[in-house]
Amino acid sequence: MSELDAALEAIDILVKTFQRNESRYKSAKYSEAEARKDFIDKFWIALGWDVNHDQQTNPYEQEVKVERGVATGGGQRRADYAFYLAPNFHDVRFFVEAKKPFAEMATKENYFQLIRYGWNSQTPLAVLTDFEQFHILDCRYTADLETALNRAVAKYHYSDYTKREKFAEIYWLFSREAVAGGSLEKRAKELPKPRGRAVQRGLLPGRYQSIDESFLAELDGHRSALARSFKNRNPKLDSETLTELAQRTLDRLVFLRFLEDKGIEPSRLVERFGDKGTAWEDFIAASRRLNGIYNGIVYKHHDILDGDTFRVDDDAFADICRSLAHVNSPYDFNAIPIHILGSIYERFLGKVIVATDKRATVKEKPEVRKAGGVYYTPEYIVRYIVENTVGRLIAGKTPAQIAQMRFADIACGSGSFLLGVFDLLLNYHGHYYNHNPGKARKGDCIKREGRLYLSLRKKREILLNNIYGVDIDAQAVEVCQLSLYLRLLQEETEATAQQYHFDFGKQALLPPLAKNIVCGNSLIGRDILDGQLFPSEEERKLNPMNFEDAFPEVMKRGGFDAIVGNPPYVRPHNLTPQMKELLWACYKTFIAKSDLYSCFMERGLSLTRNDGFFAFIVPQTWTSLESFAAIRKFIIQNARVRRLVQLPKKVFAEATVETCIFVFQRSSSKRDISANTVTVESLGADGKPHFIRDFPQRTIEEAYLNNFQLHGKDENREVLAKVKAEGKPLGELVRFVYGFKTADDDQFIHNRKRYKESKRFVRSAAIHRYYYDPPSEYVWYVPDRMTGNANTARPGEAARFESEKILVSRMGKSLVATYDRGGLYVKDAMLLLAQAPRYSLKYLLGVINSRLLNFFYQEFFVTIDVLKNALLSLPIHAINFSDAADKARHDEMVAKVESMLEAKKQLAKAQTDKDKTYYENKCAALDRQIDRLVYDLYDLTEDEIRIVEDTRE
Repeated sequence: MSELDAALEAIDILVKTFQRNESRYKSAKYSEAEARKDFIDKFWIALGWDVNHDQQTNPYEQEVKVERGVATGGGQRRADYAFYLAPNFHDVRFFVEAKKPFAEMATKENYFQLIRYGWNSQTPLAVLTDFEQFHILDCRYTADLETALNRAVAKYHYSDYTKREKFAEIYWLFSREAVAGGSLEKRAKELPKPRGRAVQRGLLPGRYQSIDESFLAELDGHRSALARSFKNRNPKLDSETLTELAQRTLDRLVFLRFLEDKGIEPSRLVERFGDKGTAWEDFIAASRRLNGIYNGIVYKHHDILDGDTFRVDDDAFADICRSLAHVNSPYDFNAIPIHILGSIYERFLGKVIVATDKRATVKEKPEVRKAGGVYYTPEYIVRYIVENTVGRLIAGKTPAQIAQMRFADIACGSGSFLLGVFDLLLNYHGHYYNHNPGKARKGDCIKREGRLYLSLRKKREILLNNIYGVDIDAQAVEVCQLSLYLRLLQEETEATAQQYHFDFGKQALLPPLAKNIVCGNSLIGRDILDGQLFPSEEERKLNPMNFEDAFPEVMKRGGFDAIVGNPPYVRPHNLTPQMKELLWACYKTFIAKSDLYSCFMERGLSLTRNDGFFAFIVPQTWTSLESFAAIRKFIIQNARVRRLVQLPKKVFAEATVETCIFVFQRSSSKRDISANTVTVESLGADGKPHFIRDFPQRTIEEAYLNNFQLHGKDENREVLAKVKAEGKPLGELVRFVYGFKTADDDQFIHNRKRYKESKRFVRSAAIHRYYYDPPSEYVWYVPDRMTGNANTARPGEAARFESEKILVSRMGKSLVATYDRGGLYVKDAMLLLAQAPRYSLKYLLGVINSRLLNFFYQEFFVTIDVLKNALLSLPIHAINFSDAADKARHDEMVAKVESMLEAKKQLAKAQTDKDKTYYENKCAALDRQIDRLVYDLYDLTEDEIRIVEDTRE
């Protein structure tokens, strides 16, 4: 029996039960709680969900979260059912709201409530059911009371459940089996898309806009309004102070809305600001009271904001409060996942308030503008990194042992990775105590529905013991602390908050995090500045920090047990000259063409204690580019490379950079490092890793410039070794020179011959395999600087262009070369001139352009452009000209290359389709013949040839 048929059989029993006693079940006396127990719970169990948690006993890792009796004086706070899929317990897959069969279910209030849950959680579909009726709602649109009834996607009556075809529609959309297969996402794509420019822009009720886009736009608008209001009434405020004041105000309002929606604060306060005094006076009074209850950075007394002399346009502030108030706002902070809030804030932090004498405006930070935006790390990547570092370290350990461990993000931003670490620790402790209830100390847990949940006290203890972060941006530090506080209180209620106060008297709910999450420069310490004179303002911007001062106990014990994160990606030319000089002096892996993240890699590994883990998501170029050779060498000298992880091309929606994950384990043992095995995996957007291969770390030591071979294969290495052994370096057979460099002045390049010294000219992009585009430009070139005419292109050595030569393109990952008998001038390309006696350049050209040498180059050197040293290291089969057979192969290659060069010329001249097809076929045949000759030169077997032929170019 299939799972569908088994579900249908179970549902059939429920339907017959309902039919037999329909009048009772539809009476006013029959409660919602009874309907859920008798029918709705069993319905979802039949669809494969563990509603009663018979298998998933850890309360922190349950795929179905059920709310029983959660209505409060402020209204219902949570949906009745929230469905998740392991291992991601952050993101709800869909909600179900239950009703009793007595009253009308399809009201705009009921629809609005459920759509609000779904939209805030970014779930496309939700279910409203009393068992008699089953309505599927579209939650992609902003919740709007007046349009809510238009959002039904499908409606079913309980009599439909026994019709196999009808029930299958429900089953293949909402069963656990279907949801795990992506059914909801597929169905959402099939739903009608909104039409009209106004709808797309979100100008109409029921607008189609994601929660993060919508809330970010609202925050940006409120920040602008606060900036203008604060500046108008307090004209002496500077940019930095305005930025801090506006953010602190918004943080307080958002955090209060969170407390309201969670039910921790029993009454709605934001909507009543202005009832007792002005809106601002009520806000400050509430902040004062909340600081006494909660503590933390958010409500901490601010000398300016909470001061008597600070002035505010109360009408403008009251408008913001009305907009954010629960009664008017579409946002439900009990439903918005905390990591989504973090992603919103990450982008929010990319802008600052810029003040002049008379006005204040919001602008993008210069570093964000240069980087092309702010990119928030997706949850599945955070989870993978945290599980493969912190998760591996704590596996099998007791809470007492874990309490001694320290985990950090040294470029924490809004705190996404620290939230991931905190979440993992909470889940682990919850699982541990439920399996070992006798080991829980008094006060560690509270019992609810037969299971142990971590107490607020225990969660505070974990946060203070284990979580550490650093960021140079003070606003990021504030948001990071705010995010951690939100996670700390996520499962709390008014009752648990009151119980904490009852147990601990006047102790605030939130622990101080000033010593855990620190504002400072992770790369520049105060000791680095010793003896250097900086203006005080410049030094303040640098914000130097010594880890020994910020985290003395951690550093005394050798560093952090794990460091995770996503460091900033900044090319050296986008850094200030001062910053570059400091980094070049301090970090041996940082060179002119590398990246700031290289410094974070070096710093992060040095701050990790022996046997501790270190993992980042960074651009994958560090694994192969010549400019990152120093960091690769540093890594293999100090760490075991545990994992290299290939990622989807579009990890960050707006970014073009391809990224990867690395997981290192710090080691002081050279033997352990050399004996280590590296695992290569790929990670899809579903968060599931897929094994690719293992290889010994010692092969990195042997590789060209210690390339990490992220995309290599085991069988490829044997072919590479054979090719390398069969040849001698190309650099021994040719004389290498560059064409014009990019830096040469383009003002002497023209599209017609303007001077008698002008020479035919092509750029690197015009170079192709065995031909180049006809020159359409000329360069004014005087080969001798002694002519006294300085107004020409830089001459260098004219012989390089006048000589017979091979032209090699510098762009792209493939070897692309052609031949010039002399007289062609070239820019941004590499030139190979004849040097070894008896060797024809046409022989070398055939070998360089061959499939085998391209395979070798792409696998062994792994670069994004052709590099000089890599090119000259190519192993070229050496000809023994005393051996008649060997000489014959040399001459055969020369003849085939000459034929290819002529065929390419004829192809370029071809006018008819017949001629084009003829020469295309001829070139393809010659390519195959040249490749076969090269395989023969290197003595490859048919199996080895197959490996080369099957490898992607």
